[in-house]
Amino acid sequence: MGTTPRAVTPEAFCQRYKRLAVTCERLAGIQVDPSECVATAREALADPDPHSAFRVLATCVVARDSCDDVFACISSDLPDPTSPDALRACDDRDEASAAHAVAVPRRAWDQRNGASVTRFSDARSTKAAPIEMCGVPAATDWLISLRCDDGSSPITDVEAAEKARTGNVGTGGRCGSIIDAYTIACREQSYQIFIDAYSCPAKD
Repeated sequence: MGTTPRAVTPEAFCQRYKRLAVTCERLAGIQVDPSECVATAREALADPDPHSAFRVLATCVVARDSCDDVFACISSDLPDPTSPDALRACDDRDEASAAHAVAVPRRAWDQRNGASVTRFSDARSTKAAPIEMCGVPAATDWLISLRCDDGSSPITDVEAAEKARTGNVGTGGRCGSIIDAYTIACREQSYQIFIDAYSCPAKD
């Protein structure tokens, strides 16, 4: 006999979000005001689009029981923001396209910040001039590939990259994308790395 799916209501979302956010740092990073959660969720869930970002979030939070399962659910349901057919122009910053990556001309992409960096000490970045990567998985792979000056690798997997992430610092970069900040601890010093994971090479 199958399990009855949990109803996705504002109350159910807020109750489960509050519980999960205690142990799920990634979920806690999604700003939800507890005092306004139900009202905010009710308004967001009124959107009829079954793939709206909030409905996907709410559905996964209500349906899944662990942090990893929630984010696996979100990743499987949301459209890929780095898909070549979904890329936006740099000056296209309306709300509907805000979740899509920017199409960077090939010449500029080949010369992007971070393209040839192999050591954290050579990774120069700021919120205004971040390292540019096409998608969060690519950003994670880049962090894993980098070395400290003594040759050590402080970021060895996705979990280590997530722990090094200190949060997003708002919009920045060449096209106003969300910028994530990471603190990388090497023996010689700690490095603050800013990454724009929503810049991708334009189709030829």
